[in-house]
Amino acid sequence: MSPLLPKLMAERPGLSQGAREYRQLMWLMVALGVAGFIVGVGAVRGSIAPTLGTLGFVVGVGSLGLAAWFGLQVRARTLADREREASSALTVLLAAQLRDRDAAELEEMVRRGGPAGEAAALILEGRKERRRPA
Repeated sequence: MSPLLPKLMAERPGLSQGAREYRQLMWLMVALGVAGFIVGVGAVRGSIAPTLGTLGFVVGVGSLGLAAWFGLQVRARTLADREREASSALTVLLAAQLRDRDAAELEEMVRRGGPAGEAAALILEGRKERRRPA
């Protein structure tokens, strides 16, 4: 077995479970595509039946196309995860800045919406939690 394969299949830190699964499927499809092309080249050289070679080329092209699609899915999920993390960090920073505002200002921000509205809603919710008797 190639020493490169375990490195390619290893889990990457920072990837969500869905992105990791797509990444593993991508590398599996790459391996299947390479195997298909090996069969196709064998048919061109004459060591394998021509019909199997045609099938090998079709499998190779299809597998590499699917691998490319899986790679795009990994990228899309990774970018979405990063955006979600950045958004939550922004909300926390805004909440830290808005914590000294009075309730009327915060309610106005919630009404307007957006990231500041989300942060204001978190502050108001936290204030309600603290007022409740245990």
